[in-house]
Amino acid sequence: MGKREKLIDRLTNSPQNATFADIRNLLEYEGFYLDRVTDSHHVYIYAETILVIPIQNNKIDTIYVEKVLESIEAADSELEDDD
Repeated sequence: MGKREKLIDRLTNSPQNATFADIRNLLEYEGFYLDRVTDSHHVYIYAETILVIPIQNNKIDTIYVEKVLESIEAADSELEDDD
């Protein structure tokens, strides 16, 4: 199991303990790039997917962790469908 899979597993099992570094690393593994930062909101873009993630004290609300995981799962599904 690689770093990506371990990170996804950890975030899936414990989203309330996610840090911004965890999310940033996962998004970078997936090919997202940081488009801009407005106050506490970090905007990541990949193809036509835009994720806005508010950061407070280096913590991320559980709902945003789940959105990131859903976006990555959807992207993985699209790649499998293309094969």
